[in-house]
Amino acid sequence: MLEAFVGGGAVKAFGPSLHVEGATLALDGWWKAAFRVAPTTFAVREEPPPDGSRALDGLEECLREHGLRPVGADPSLLIAVTYTSLDLGASEWAVWSDNQHTADAALSALAGVDTFFDDAPRAASSTSSAGAASVYEAQRGGARRTAGLAAMVIVAVGLDEEAVDAMAATLDNCRVEARAISEIEPEECGSLLADLAFVDARSGAGMAFTLALRATPRGATMPIVALGPDGAWTPADVTVSPEESPEEWAGHIRRLLP
Repeated sequence: MLEAFVGGGAVKAFGPSLHVEGATLALDGWWKAAFRVAPTTFAVREEPPPDGSRALDGLEECLREHGLRPVGADPSLLIAVTYTSLDLGASEWAVWSDNQHTADAALSALAGVDTFFDDAPRAASSTSSAGAASVYEAQRGGARRTAGLAAMVIVAVGLDEEAVDAMAATLDNCRVEARAISEIEPEECGSLLADLAFVDARSGAGMAFTLALRATPRGATMPIVALGPDGAWTPADVTVSPEESPEEWAGHIRRLLP
């Protein structure tokens, strides 16, 4: 049962005391012991199980066998996930994953899909613009509000820290996630559930990142701002100049956000 939950991705399985329902591992039919955040990220309850069960010991052993370990987690994101997905409020949880970056990205992704306010995306064709729009709206749904998070997420790639801080200071209700180009792949912007990407495209690596981002499913629908030399073409929706101030960049961003 534990192997099916951890390594097999099972969504429905039954054993003598444990059962899997969706992404939840439950003990004795009611006590929620763990939640599969992503294939390599799990939230494990850190409270004594009922009747002295050793199920959590077996679960932790199984997680270790798959190369996972306890990692730190953003408490607000973890609360959003457990509250909206499990309807559990004040419970203690530990996050297990292969590394901190994977855990943060997985929690951010799941926290962005609203189940508490029932506006999570329904099944839709991946090629449907209507389906893409519904997912886009859900990413900014009630789970972020429940966790006290900013309504919008901007991923800033390749920009220096001082410029990012100055820009972020003028963007109310936005969280700016700064990454070096070497720290993130274009498709990972989807894992961060970014509402907008801002990329320094002045270098060859930055231009290649912008092109690759535009080719991803998320990048095809979200606004992209690129910092480029004056007059240079980029695949972004708006290309800003390095002669402009970070506050002026923020003005372009505000005009692109919903």
